[in-house]
This record gives sequence, structure tokens and C-alpha cells, in this order.
Amino acid sequence: MAKNKQQKKKERERRVAQKKLATQKRQREKASEESESTTPKTKRVFSSAPPAKKQPAVSQKKTTFTQRRSGG
Repeated sequence: MAKNKQQKKKERERRVAQKKLATQKRQREKASEESESTTPKTKRVFSSAPPAKKQPAVSQKKTTFTQRRSGG
């Protein structure tokens, strides 16, 4: 009877360990899928910037008195 009890205990420990490893593996796979799916998304966001508008050249804009005195 004691051997049977020990066998059951070992089998249960083995099943629990396998279950734990399977859970860890699933979590790693899920994390890698998430990291793969988010990387291209951010690359797309930064690569597609709107075209910059050309500013007309300012010709000899005179600064005001307060700007000259305040140093700004």
C-alpha cells in the first residue's frame, strides 16, 4: 500500500510539473506574438509622417522694441 501511495504522489508531482511547464511555454509564446505584432505597428506609425509644408521666406522682418530690449 505504501508503494502505491508513493507512486501516486510522484505521478501527481510529475503532472503538476508538466502543467506548470506548459503554462510557462504558452505565456512565452503569447509574449513573443505580442512583441512581434507591436513592433511593425510602431514602425509604420513613425515611417509615415505627413509631408512638411514649405514656409515662405521671411524678408527682413524688423524686431519690435520690446523684443530687442528683453533679449527674446
